[in-house]
Amino acid sequence: MFLRRLCTLVMLVMLLAFPGPWAPLAQQQSGGSATDVWMNVTGGGTKKLNIAIPEFTVVSGTDTAGVAKLLASVTGSDLTFSGLFSVVAGTGAIPANNPAALEQSWKEFAAAGAHAALHGLLSVRPDRLEGEMRLYDLMTADHRLIATKKFDTPIAQPRRLAHKIADDVVLQFTGEPGIADTKLAYVTGPRGAKEIVMADYDGATPAPVTHNGSINLTPVWSPDARSLAYTSYKQGYPDLYRTFPFEKRPDQTLAAFVGINTSPAFSPDGKSLALTLSKDGNPEIYVLALATGTMRRLTRNAGIDTEPTWSPTGRQLAFISDRNGAPSVFVMDAEGTSVRQLTSGGFHTQPRWSPKGDSLVYTARQSLHDLWIVNVDGSSPRRLTNGGDNQGATWAPNGRHLAFQSNRNGRWQIFTMLVDGSAQEALTRGPGEATSPSWSPRLP
Repeated sequence: MFLRRLCTLVMLVMLLAFPGPWAPLAQQQSGGSATDVWMNVTGGGTKKLNIAIPEFTVVSGTDTAGVAKLLASVTGSDLTFSGLFSVVAGTGAIPANNPAALEQSWKEFAAAGAHAALHGLLSVRPDRLEGEMRLYDLMTADHRLIATKKFDTPIAQPRRLAHKIADDVVLQFTGEPGIADTKLAYVTGPRGAKEIVMADYDGATPAPVTHNGSINLTPVWSPDARSLAYTSYKQGYPDLYRTFPFEKRPDQTLAAFVGINTSPAFSPDGKSLALTLSKDGNPEIYVLALATGTMRRLTRNAGIDTEPTWSPTGRQLAFISDRNGAPSVFVMDAEGTSVRQLTSGGFHTQPRWSPKGDSLVYTARQSLHDLWIVNVDGSSPRRLTNGGDNQGATWAPNGRHLAFQSNRNGRWQIFTMLVDGSAQEALTRGPGEATSPSWSPRLP
């Protein structure tokens, strides 16, 4: 019976918050304020802000690659994805250094229902792209400028320039940056040859992270977004490694004990890694100090304890245990004490603590799997998905979005949704399968 339970949980490990009131507006770089725009439009957060985004204006260099159009398109898509904005797209660019043309454009966009406008300026250098964001309040008679900021990226990264601009637009209107300048890591490939890839948060520009021809599973981002911990069979056994996708550094071996080495979870300060090891016979949860390699055991129970996830404060961990029967979500202090059961009455796995600390999302198995969310005190469990098999949620850093894997369209793909379960849409659509998403923190 023990081996059967062990195999079941290990297989699940391997194969695989509603937003609160808006924060105060961030301080603007120009004299105005977007507070009135946002408050007048949202009416307490229930209505989207209509923002006009014409094609970016080239003010220096030659745009032979159509970057100006791409920037407007990607920025608009990012703001639409946020769930906070409705984009009023424009055709053509506003002429540079032409106040009359600018004012006429804003009058036309305001007449079309836009509440605010983004004027993007682009300079194309030999090796860099430089962009300037100018935000305007179209609900004032003079269409006042309310914020400006400049960004730059290598010339080969125009999408990242758009992501940076979109995130700052979200910051100016909500007080919290957007999530466009983030990455998703996930597993892809046929049975017996699973590799980890990394893509933009919206699924664009996927690139390989591992390419060892083995089975690589459960990638998890570090808090500084510089590395990923993952389980790999590249040495023939399920060992834990750390890879650095943005640096030319060799992989680090984190745990290679006899038995399973899996379920990595970085602590919020990045100094420790919670993980599941069976080196002492029973799958238990340990904490690895990354600087010293010191291992500390947290659980000691005849049941299977696995899949740890840290609270944002680092003071607690949630985990899965079948100590009371079917696998359920439990919570304990960071020292392994004060254990309490959070969910019951089902087969529950894959807990993930929300970035805001107020809830956990988890996978519940009935005939199929679906994603549920529960408050940290165990109250108000609610279902987020329905249709197909849905597993393995990962939080966006703002706590408003989730990514997960679903086979609702016939094969495993990565989907996203808002934290209330709305706006579910596929991110990956290729011929292969995609599973085990991990959403990065905002990139440095």
